[in-house]
Amino acid sequence: MDTPADVQLMAALEKDEAYRVVRVLACGEAGSTEVVSRLGAAHLGEGPLVRKRVKRDVANVEVFSRLSSVGGEHLPRVVETYDLPDQVVIVREYVYGTPLASCVAEAGRMGEIAAAHVVADVCDAVSTLHEQGIVHRDVSPRNVILSPRGAVLIDLGIARTYVTGAQRDTTRLGTWGFASPEQYGFAQTDVRSDVYSVGCLLGYMLTGVTPDAEGYAETLADSAAVRPELRRIVERACSFEPSERYQSAGALRDAVLRAVPDAAAANVDKAPSAKTIKREKIPRTLARPGQLVAAFPEAKPWIQVLTVALVVLGVFVGILFGSAAVYTTNAMVGDHPVESLLVVLGASVYLVLLLVEEIPAAMLGAGPYAAMKYRQRSARMILLAKRLLMALGVLFVFVAALATCVALTPGG
Repeated sequence: MDTPADVQLMAALEKDEAYRVVRVLACGEAGSTEVVSRLGAAHLGEGPLVRKRVKRDVANVEVFSRLSSVGGEHLPRVVETYDLPDQVVIVREYVYGTPLASCVAEAGRMGEIAAAHVVADVCDAVSTLHEQGIVHRDVSPRNVILSPRGAVLIDLGIARTYVTGAQRDTTRLGTWGFASPEQYGFAQTDVRSDVYSVGCLLGYMLTGVTPDAEGYAETLADSAAVRPELRRIVERACSFEPSERYQSAGALRDAVLRAVPDAAAANVDKAPSAKTIKREKIPRTLARPGQLVAAFPEAKPWIQVLTVALVVLGVFVGILFGSAAVYTTNAMVGDHPVESLLVVLGASVYLVLLLVEEIPAAMLGAGPYAAMKYRQRSARMILLAKRLLMALGVLFVFVAALATCVALTPGG
């Protein structure tokens, strides 16, 4: 007879085997992170998920058990968590967007309004965790995703719960330059440790330089680059002594929004998407069908209806132009039948692409972020090819319309 532990283990193994690995994002001694999809007709069109495996001797099991009840617009939705013999596993939604680190690396330092929006969203995210007694401990540019719904804080792999009476943490660290002094053994981490990291994040966005890099202090002290009021906020948030920092993420958020009133007036619940960042140069390319499917359920109802209408219109236009291609070819036999056929078919392909994929992708917020699967140089090549296709498409439409008019003109 199976014991309850055996039954629980079998259930966990069944859950684990229900996922198909799409690609591996990271793999190290502490565990691995994978993009996965769920098998079975019940999950068709669900979109990709992220499965993070953390070794049991590293993971904070209490954190993982609480994550299922943690929700918020600026945190990824947790699908499920389960225990394996030597690992703790968390499965969450795949957040479409661009890491903050990539945005700043491409575009340079951010404007203060955009930076204030990001800080407001990240503070909301860590405040939600703090309400559950969870300290993130790795708030850093690579773990902040600029998505269609704002800034989203990901990766709770080294998060922990606050332990009353403990003198210090384990030796697990966060990201160098953003981790608080407590994470190096000076004391136990608490909510003020995340405040320290968010302060470093703000300094990084305003200067375009990581806090541990040469030139950071000089740029932060330059009033022409960073207003003194914002510099004082960064310095207070990043005080060595936790008691001298803002005592909560909400307090830091309020201070930043008071210093940047334009950000507060522009609806602080809406963090910037990647395209609102100063001198943004993030490459964009065509969305994949899977991205459209995944983004569709999260769209507003009127956008869903309009998206379906555009897809239907695209199919209709394709049939219409295909018929026009045959008609035009027959009408122009003896002149330029092959050229006419190619022109109108080219127009058909372009319009179907535009109406079925490009416009719905832009509406659903999936299109601008498809480039994340490519290297920067590859994405730029794809972007160039897409723009060339669009230019040729405009030419095709013009020539096709002209050719059709000539064919329909009596005596033409």
